[in-house]
Amino acid sequence: MASVSISCPSCSATDGVVRNGKSTAGHQRYLCSHCRKTWPLPFTYTASQP
Repeated sequence: MASVSISCPSCSATDGVVRNGKSTAGHQRYLCSHCRKTWPLPFTYTASQP
C-alpha cells in the first residue's frame, strides 16, 4: 500500500498529522497534533491555500 506524507500548512510538521473526519463538502479533514490546526485536502477555496 502506498503511503503519502501530508505536511501541516501552518507548522510544516509531517509526523503528527492524523485524519480528522470529513468536511461538509465530503473532503477528508486532517489534524496536526503539534499546532492543533485542522484543514481539508484538497482546499476548496483558493484563498484558504497557504
